[in-house]
Amino acid sequence: MRQLHSGTAFAGSTFPTQGAVATDTAPCPLPEKREWTISEMARDFGVTLRSLRFYESRGLLSPQRFGGARYYSGADRTRMALILNAKKMGFTLTETATMIGRSNEGEPTDLDMSPGALEQQITFLENQKASIETALTSLRARQQDMQPRVA
Repeated sequence: MRQLHSGTAFAGSTFPTQGAVATDTAPCPLPEKREWTISEMARDFGVTLRSLRFYESRGLLSPQRFGGARYYSGADRTRMALILNAKKMGFTLTETATMIGRSNEGEPTDLDMSPGALEQQITFLENQKASIETALTSLRARQQDMQPRVA
């Protein structure tokens, strides 16, 4: 039988008890309901505090505020994962906001991309890759010209 413990999201806080959490590796039947601080979010996602504040200023994240502190929900964590996924695929924040904001059923669980948007992004990245290859070829040729000749 699983052992469950109950506690608050933040020790010593005045937040209500958040529910039971399983202590073994089996799936927990109750969803985890807790909040994360900005430092925890930054550490977990490998981003800076400034990045999180920037995403909030752009409307991509909406943490709850208590005094000067920000507390991020599970939905914010899902949105952050989607933001970073879109960033890896080369989408702008404006495009990311559109994809996340178009979700019809509450909080998005995946990026909402049309086949046309996918094709357009692939073409854009392939063109960018070709430009980078051209630049690298030119730089390597120049580097080669600068090296002393061995007789």
